[in-house]
Amino acid sequence: GFGSMLRALGAQIEKTTNREACRDLSGRRLRDVNHEKAMAEWVKQQAEREAEKEQRRLERLQRKLAEPKHFFTNPDYQQQCHEMAERLEDSVLKGLQATSSKMVSPESGSSRKRPGESGKNGAKSRKKKCFWLGLEGLDDDDSSDCEDDSEDDSPRASDGSCPSG
Repeated sequence: GFGSMLRALGAQIEKTTNREACRDLSGRRLRDVNHEKAMAEWVKQQAEREAEKEQRRLERLQRKLAEPKHFFTNPDYQQQCHEMAERLEDSVLKGLQATSSKMVSPESGSSRKRPGESGKNGAKSRKKKCFWLGLEGLDDDDSSDCEDDSEDDSPRASDGSCPSG
């Protein structure tokens, strides 16, 4: 009957273990009582946690301030580094002196120019640069360059296509 059905359902239904919504004899909820106990415990441990935190911070600071455990002392290496620094400084000073002496006397520094360039400059100074206006007014016999070698005034030089001066 009905009693056997209740017995069967009672075995299937889970029994709750959460009694925090219940009240104690003074009328307070058990949830609030448990929270108050947990807060009191947390406050007690707060001082310990802060002390541990400060101790860890001090240990970390001591490790940073402590000298490194590995010491590299090789006198040969240190001597080589010192000599290399001196050689570097000497070579930089020599380079600066060399560049400053070239800047003082640029006429004597002809080593930078190409050897055949001085002869070409003299030949180029005789020629006069002309502005190209097209094929109009060109004679087939004459070249396109205006030269100072010919003293006669050609119609090309007088038409304003070549600068005078």
